[in-house]
Amino acid sequence: ARLNAPGILAALDRYPYGCTEQITSKALPLLYFDDVAQALDLPDADNIKRRIEQAVAEVLTNQNASGAFGLWGPVEYGGDMWLDAFVTDFLSRARAQGFAVPDAAFRNALDNLRNQVNYYADFDHGGEALAYALMVLAREGAAAVGDLRYYADVKGDAFATPTAMAQLGAALASYGDQPRADAMFRRAGAALQALQGQVQEQIFRVDYGTNYRDAAAVLALAVEAGSTVVDTEALSAAVVTTNTLSTQEATWALLAANALIDRKGADGILIDGAPAKGPLVNVLNSTNAAPVVVKNTGPDTALTLTTYGVPSEPEPAGGTGYAIV
Repeated sequence: ARLNAPGILAALDRYPYGCTEQITSKALPLLYFDDVAQALDLPDADNIKRRIEQAVAEVLTNQNASGAFGLWGPVEYGGDMWLDAFVTDFLSRARAQGFAVPDAAFRNALDNLRNQVNYYADFDHGGEALAYALMVLAREGAAAVGDLRYYADVKGDAFATPTAMAQLGAALASYGDQPRADAMFRRAGAALQALQGQVQEQIFRVDYGTNYRDAAAVLALAVEAGSTVVDTEALSAAVVTTNTLSTQEATWALLAANALIDRKGADGILIDGAPAKGPLVNVLNSTNAAPVVVKNTGPDTALTLTTYGVPSEPEPAGGTGYAIV
């Protein structure tokens, strides 16, 4: 309840560009927050199914014959493995939610990830794209369990980011290897702990990530995988923000919020006397101005309440460094 899911979803929807990463980032949360999108009256909110199907069609126009994806069109040769995994993750989740994804295109996407995993070079520090690809393949039952165990046992500390460690943990959890999964999630939690208080330079990362995105992804993946070895309360607090988020940060924050919706212990929030479940959007207008009574009776439960409105009178002129003359 601390995560401002409606506000993040609305902000994410306003991103203006149409590259493959942004199309995927804007569509992926709609798989889980369709009711919130409708309450916020986002574009095409009356038909979220059509909007997700359009996103699937749009990203597939940027897929080449080998199954790889380009940012602005099909790539001629090998593309960006992390982007390939991210788009295939979206397609996999969409299929699981009942959306139509062409079998041939999805099979090519999985084959592309499998081929890249098979030829992935050895590394002492890195593996961000490899971990994501293994997670997506494992969810579809297409990963080699021996590979997962090798990377956990031999290369577990070589993965460069907490997100990569958590993704390998999620892959192992998909195959029922919870001890190794928990070991990777512990590594991810420790890596996040080491990043606390560090100011991250605005530099390019091959996985499109930031420290904030890492925290949101570890939280989402650990809860989805049923792991209890990370401090979900501390991670939830870490991803509460009023700052502007990148598409990756917003998408993974929303995936974390979705994973936490049905979490045990997150109770005690009452809306007009009735238990609340998940993000709530309540639209008030001149014909529906009754106050909304929000009460939190949970001893360990926190919530975020965000209000938006239209001023009843025009705001006074103002500005910082600018003027209209």
